[in-house]
Amino acid sequence: MNDGVTIRDIVDAFVEMEETEDLFSLQMMDGTYYWDVVRGNVLIGITILHGASLAVPSSLSVPSFASKTKDLAKRFLNRFTRQCLVARAPKYLFITYQLTRRGSRLVDPISDPVYDLLREDALAIELWNSAAISYRDMLFGRKTRMPAPYIRTAQRPADLPQIVETVSALVRRFFGVSIDVHNLLLEPLTIFRESRSYYLQLFAAYRPKAVVCLNNGTLKGLFSAAKTMHVPTLELQHGEINSKNILWSYPESIPSSHAGLALPTALLTFSDYWKDIGHLPVRSMWSIGSDHFYQRPVAGDDGGILFVSASMHQEALMGLALELADLVPRRKIYFKLHPQQFNQKAAIVDACSRRPNIVVVSDEMQFPELLERCGHVIGIYSTTIFIALQAGKKICIFKRSNYFMNEGLYPYVELFDSASELRSVLDDTAGKYFRNSSRVPVFFQPFDAERFMQALDSVAS
Repeated sequence: MNDGVTIRDIVDAFVEMEETEDLFSLQMMDGTYYWDVVRGNVLIGITILHGASLAVPSSLSVPSFASKTKDLAKRFLNRFTRQCLVARAPKYLFITYQLTRRGSRLVDPISDPVYDLLREDALAIELWNSAAISYRDMLFGRKTRMPAPYIRTAQRPADLPQIVETVSALVRRFFGVSIDVHNLLLEPLTIFRESRSYYLQLFAAYRPKAVVCLNNGTLKGLFSAAKTMHVPTLELQHGEINSKNILWSYPESIPSSHAGLALPTALLTFSDYWKDIGHLPVRSMWSIGSDHFYQRPVAGDDGGILFVSASMHQEALMGLALELADLVPRRKIYFKLHPQQFNQKAAIVDACSRRPNIVVVSDEMQFPELLERCGHVIGIYSTTIFIALQAGKKICIFKRSNYFMNEGLYPYVELFDSASELRSVLDDTAGKYFRNSSRVPVFFQPFDAERFMQALDSVAS
């Protein structure tokens, strides 16, 4: 099967490997199921060797005296934060990710509106915005967002060498490549073990009615502990779901009751459209909408062109934008950065300095305003492509990197392979392109607070 494997079909081959080898039943010496914890990093390692432009997962440094000393401090801090949570004993526990800037504040535009519904009975653990966390307020029993568990890194699983050997052999046999499996496995296993230990201890002392979370890929330990302690968990959808993204797509043969899964109890989606995309083996799914992503049709300036960038697509899209700027010098090109790229803005602006028709945008213009300034949206793979489609924009997808993960959108968008081909699409006046634009599905609905409460009551009862 390793002959002829390409990035396009690599996920199918990966899922086939999972099924034929019953990988979700793999266990560590202590009985811990580990495949669901590491599968994402293993797939990334394989796809990078097959040519994908993905970020290499970080590796943990070799344990040292300094790291062991830090681990002692982290152990103390984790005990302190657990004690604060137990003392407050909120009915609902939230996991939020405040990454989006609104004025002078960072917010989580998906979780925060849901949290506000239950604010009097809820407390939030914040994964990104350290400014929202006050240790002084924690010490004096006042309400504040709490830090995520501090991960101790000096300890290593005793059977890590055996796990590395098992996974390495699988990858070689199915894909014909050798990858540094040790580094791919160590970080997710360490985060999982530490996080699970933290939440097992927390839920043994205090059991919330439910945990509502925005999943950034590091919550396997939470889901595992919650399942063990019978605490319901509800994940709020925060981006695109598709059959090629294994964070939200599992083999069809894996049921929600499988012991090897570390998943939430329920998934709350933007609309019904997402329920049948891929296979996420959770007990239930509810569509509750999201005001952050919901978008009415927006009339715009057909002369404006919007590029939707991301860290992994930056090089390809920037090269395309520079080339296109020379081909259409009278058209304004807005190059929208992902929040993770904001600290690179100065360098990107400098790279565009000789093309006065390119405007590099970070957070000074929000997406709705950008939609009003453009008629065409250019991207490779992004949730914002779905938003732009629902807004009535003409979407052009650059055939690079993981663009094929947008296969479900092919009837409604145009694919292109070069700047000159894109220019032909942009200049079309004969109605040759975008013939199915009136048939676009409903991807996002407004947030339905009543529907959310029904889902919460159903899952938590």
